[in-house]
Amino acid sequence: MGRLFWKLFLSVWLAMLLSFAAGVSYLTLSGQLSHQERMKAGILLKTAEGLLTTSGADAAVAFVAGQTADPSLPRIGLLGDRGQRLAGEESTGAGTRRTVVATDGRSYTLVSAATDADGSEPKGFLAVPIISGAVVSFLFSLGLAWYLSRPLRHLRWALHSVARGDFSTRVLPRMGTRRDEIVDLGRDFDSMADHLQRLVEARQRLLHDISHELRSPLTRLQAAIGLVRQNPAKAAVMLERIDREAERLDAMVGELLTLARLEVGAGVIVRERVDLIELLNAIVEDAAFEAEASGRSVTLLAEGRFVCTVAAELVCRAFENIIRNAVRFTGDGTAVAVTAVPSPDGAWLRVTVEDHGPGVPTDMLDRIFEPFLRLDNGQPGSGYGLGLAIARRAIESHGGGVRAVLADHGGLRVTIALPSQPEQSATAR
Repeated sequence: MGRLFWKLFLSVWLAMLLSFAAGVSYLTLSGQLSHQERMKAGILLKTAEGLLTTSGADAAVAFVAGQTADPSLPRIGLLGDRGQRLAGEESTGAGTRRTVVATDGRSYTLVSAATDADGSEPKGFLAVPIISGAVVSFLFSLGLAWYLSRPLRHLRWALHSVARGDFSTRVLPRMGTRRDEIVDLGRDFDSMADHLQRLVEARQRLLHDISHELRSPLTRLQAAIGLVRQNPAKAAVMLERIDREAERLDAMVGELLTLARLEVGAGVIVRERVDLIELLNAIVEDAAFEAEASGRSVTLLAEGRFVCTVAAELVCRAFENIIRNAVRFTGDGTAVAVTAVPSPDGAWLRVTVEDHGPGVPTDMLDRIFEPFLRLDNGQPGSGYGLGLAIARRAIESHGGGVRAVLADHGGLRVTIALPSQPEQSATAR
């Protein structure tokens, strides 16, 4: 049972307990006896009355005196015709009084401290606990209703604010110091609002970056077309420039489409059984051939097989983007080390790509996987900042993960973890 359950349970139980205690306290403080005690007093009075009317005053005096000697019985008294005590208790002016004419023709009075000693319920006897219970229940219900409705009103306000587009709304600070499931719900709401806020901001930043990246080649295309119109003699050179910019636009749009497909988790991605170790061998072989021209190299340390069902095209692109990025930024004359190690139980494959480049600032280790993020590290290149973003989303769509850390020698180490049984959904985590 949760904390809210126990709060409600204890509140209702305490309200009932206080209602009962209030009624009993009133009856005790007001001098009321239990119904059983009043019944006993009524029986004693009737017996004494019968003795007066049948056997006379002496028999009644003896009976009352004998009952008074027993401490377990209610106290009664017998008074003479002038109010003098003949036996038992003195008259207190309260309780029950009965006047009886005895066989000698004289009037005697039987008294008892118990009210309504004839066995009937006293006036207002049941009304007191009912009223006290109603009052206590009303107060507790009022407090409980306020306690439950107040955070729910805050949640409603927060939902309306988010529906209006205010993703900075947070409800947890309004919950105070309470600790129950409603606070947990508020915490989950704040987490959802924070995720939505970051998602919307990322979308807006992505749209801004896309527009900025597309504007540059389009501007160069327009400039080339304008130069051709001004000087037709440069048509051949400008057409080559236009063709190059068109290829860049086509490549960028292709990468954007791949990124968008991974973002929305398109279910049409074809999966097949692939040996990832064999796939890495092919990728490293191609990367090593390209790196040789710039005086760099790529090495692979991997043994055995690791077969799983994946979208081979996406996984291949992810490995290729990360390895090519490492080759691009590693120092001249250095090697990029690629290591693939399956877990002992064969459930995971851990791939590490480590370069000898300048690395990245610590606060940028996670941001390098964001679209269109390019660090100013003095390295030449014509990329669009989409390679690592595509790699992370491709790996995450298979239930894996990508993480970047600084290597011991100052370069960058990217670690990829892929399960042997990836999720069948292409939805990125």
